Amino acid sequence: MPDPQLSVIYPAYNEEQNLRSAVERSVEALRGLGSCFEIIVVDDGSTDGTPAIADELGREFPQVRVIHNQRNRGQGRSIQAGFATAKGRLLIHNGVDYCFDLRDLSKMLPLIEDADIVVAERTSYPGYTSFRRFMSKANLLLLHSLFGTRLQDYNFVQLYRREAWEALPSRARYAALLTAEKLIRAHDSGMRIRTVPMEYYERTSGKQTGGVANKNVMTLALVSLVDVLSFWVRYKFFETPAGHR
Repeated sequence: MPDPQLSVIYPAYNEEQNLRSAVERSVEALRGLGSCFEIIVVDDGSTDGTPAIADELGREFPQVRVIHNQRNRGQGRSIQAGFATAKGRLLIHNGVDYCFDLRDLSKMLPLIEDADIVVAERTSYPGYTSFRRFMSKANLLLLHSLFGTRLQDYNFVQLYRREAWEALPSRARYAALLTAEKLIRAHDSGMRIRTVPMEYYERTSGKQTGGVANKNVMTLALVSLVDVLSFWVRYKFFETPAGHR
């Protein structure tokens, strides 16, 4: 297979109900766009049937590659692992719940011609609980308050030129800060960022773990808050040129 123009990363942890559908729909959508592509599934130490399904898909589709994390490393680090091995000129990640329909890349690809990053901004949030909506709005308010970037969505999907992704460092441990940090750094370094309104699709199978205020979710929210504040201190006082403070 020739070198792909587009790499799509799928971090997958215990997604046996969704993985096959997501990959099959992705292959169909990307073939329809006529692009040369690859799909990288990062099995994040899953304990269900996800690893076997991923390997099966890799044998079935020449465009699919599989990475197996020996232990659960989290979504953020799995995304980074997938991007590190990607071969495409353009890079994007998606959820295995297929919240972003890759057919909608047709709205993003024309914009990347004169941009370094194209940011999809959700027009609605179907399936979000009141708690999850609150957490999303609180996170957005925090990012707007601490940093100068005024994007309306940091945590959906973004289309990156490879050189842009590789030029932007990130020490984030969790996915919630990973792409936000990349976008903040991109903005302050003068990279060209375009935005486009995009439909968000509700999960149809499996369980959404972030929508209920249980102990695990609150712990993750607290750790993510510490991540954001640590990044702000490091970035504002130790990294950012004076003109961007």
